Amino acid sequence: MIQSDYEKCARRIVGALQLAPGETVLIKLDPRVFTPIIAPLQNLIRASGAHISGAILAEDTNLDSDGEYNSLRRLFSNADVFIWLPELRQGSRPALARALAEWLDARRGRAVHFHWHSGSYPVGLSELPSKEFIDRIYLAALDVDPADLERRHRKAIALLRSGVIRVTSPEGTDISFVTGDRPFCSQTGSASLERMQSARTRIDRDVELPAGVLRVAPIETSANGTVFLPVWRPILSEGRNLMLRFLNGHVAIQGVNADKIDQELTAAGGDARMFREFALGFSPALQVLPEAPFIAYYGYGSGVVRLSLGDNEEMGGANRGGGVYWNFIHNATVTVGNHTLVTNGKLVME
Repeated sequence: MIQSDYEKCARRIVGALQLAPGETVLIKLDPRVFTPIIAPLQNLIRASGAHISGAILAEDTNLDSDGEYNSLRRLFSNADVFIWLPELRQGSRPALARALAEWLDARRGRAVHFHWHSGSYPVGLSELPSKEFIDRIYLAALDVDPADLERRHRKAIALLRSGVIRVTSPEGTDISFVTGDRPFCSQTGSASLERMQSARTRIDRDVELPAGVLRVAPIETSANGTVFLPVWRPILSEGRNLMLRFLNGHVAIQGVNADKIDQELTAAGGDARMFREFALGFSPALQVLPEAPFIAYYGYGSGVVRLSLGDNEEMGGANRGGGVYWNFIHNATVTVGNHTLVTNGKLVME
């Protein structure tokens, strides 16, 4: 990326926040990557009348103690905004995750996650395209109109609430569930104070850039059916040609290395084996491309479905503990009754 690209990223972050004079900003950064964004980001924050109250370095993420947690709580108590920049290994130690969650849940602030490098996943056993190719895709995705995403999300929410949601794929996925009155998280790329007034869950206050996904924690025990995965990648094990079979929200797994995945989920404990999330991508800039198929930015691309296992407290769900296990389907069909939202990975509703 050239310097003007980093400046564009900085403008998009500050534009999403619409900072007010006097607001305080806490930044998490990794001095080993994406460093050209720091100077323009600082300049734009100060030009808005806001100021930077502190910084958390990603290379400290192996530290964890009660003292560290209390120190982080003090940092967040003095912040109105949290900006999380790209890292070599995107993640948070338990102390930071806890402090951030408490701060968001207390509705004291709002956050922008700008993870960039860590959000790309191969389709099946294919290779990821070059970093330069992915950068171009992500830069274009920053230009997607939040108002258009909002309009399309609202229409989709009405349909998804209207009946039983069914997700199928040519390889054998066929799972159904309902959302009940669970809140939807509409990630449109707006992290303004005005937007926060309608926030109902933690992730409503934790905004991702690039934007595009619509997320919900369905009624967990309503999930029944199958999910086929050519590859399991979430944490430690790597399965092949897996069939996840759900009965009343509980999963049993068959396929290559299914025993290792079972051990992984057992070790995680909590609700690791429970259906967690339905997410549907809407960003046209992040859709899966035939010439270079990959899952862009955590499945935020148009027509991509994410079906997850594990803890869903951040979305207003009932699961607790066990971690989070994302699984992506690039060629799903999604229907609600007689209505079709996605056909073979293509979003067909406008």
